[in-house]
Amino acid sequence: MGARTLGARGTFLACAVLTFALLAVLLSPTFAWASIADDINRWMCGVLRDTCNWIFSAQADVLGSIGVDGVLSRPFDQMLGTAGGTTLHDMAHGVWERAVLPIGCGVLSLVFTVQLIHISQRMDGNASMPGVREVVFLLVFFAVFLFLVQHSFDLMGAIYEVVRLAITRTTSMFGAGGAMDLGAVSIVTTDDDVAALVAMIVVALVSWLVVLIAYVVALVVTWARAIQLSLMAALSPIPLSLMALDETRQMGVGYVRHFASVCLAGLIIVVLLVSFPVVLGGLNAASTGTGTPIDSVAGGLSYALQYLAMCVLLTLSLVKSGAWARDALGG
Repeated sequence: MGARTLGARGTFLACAVLTFALLAVLLSPTFAWASIADDINRWMCGVLRDTCNWIFSAQADVLGSIGVDGVLSRPFDQMLGTAGGTTLHDMAHGVWERAVLPIGCGVLSLVFTVQLIHISQRMDGNASMPGVREVVFLLVFFAVFLFLVQHSFDLMGAIYEVVRLAITRTTSMFGAGGAMDLGAVSIVTTDDDVAALVAMIVVALVSWLVVLIAYVVALVVTWARAIQLSLMAALSPIPLSLMALDETRQMGVGYVRHFASVCLAGLIIVVLLVSFPVVLGGLNAASTGTGTPIDSVAGGLSYALQYLAMCVLLTLSLVKSGAWARDALGG
């Protein structure tokens, strides 16, 4: 009886040990795998969050490098760089002096001749004195326009310098638009939500493309404006000489107005670049009001989408700056 009891107790203890070992084998891997999954999730979220922060920080650096301390604020004779000691201003002035100015003087002489023919046709034997008076006025008129044609390049430069003065005064008040505090945009979300961070990565990449487009557009618009102003100044004798004739006066007036609008476009670009950080500072992240982690996710995504929309708006505004300047002058 005693031997049987001892055997039963041994069997019970063996079963208990085996059961405990089996439970330990079954349960301990579950906790281990759960801990590993959490670590991987946190690691992935950290990588995605850091990537979003880096993309937004790089975008801020690119936007801040646009500024207005380049072509927009330089004098008329130094808008673009030099090549072997020759500037674009020197080339445009050479074309104006050697090629276009003689044409402008010839057109002005033709206009003077046409006006003189008109006066002679109105003269008769009983109106000699009024005819002489009109001839004298015509000579004075011709002298004034000859002065304008011969100094047309400097006159166009003077118009440019007036707008440049407005640009420098604007930047002296509000800065050059280079310092942008976009730290709030870099905080995408604080929750470890892989799906939300992946969506944020997509928005960040799209906005990165838009920022690069805005950067290229800003450079193209400012450089194209400098080249256009130089070429228009080089061709100025011809339209200014046409202002002396009634039939073609609107052509010359339209040229002067168009040149002034191209100059004024620089001031509009400056205002856009200076005001862009202010517009970004007014962005507000949306909140679902649920009191759950989804609020942070929705806020980060809404802020990033608003930032993307502002970058698109900046690009379109830079493209339309010339049209807005023409509208301001009634063109």
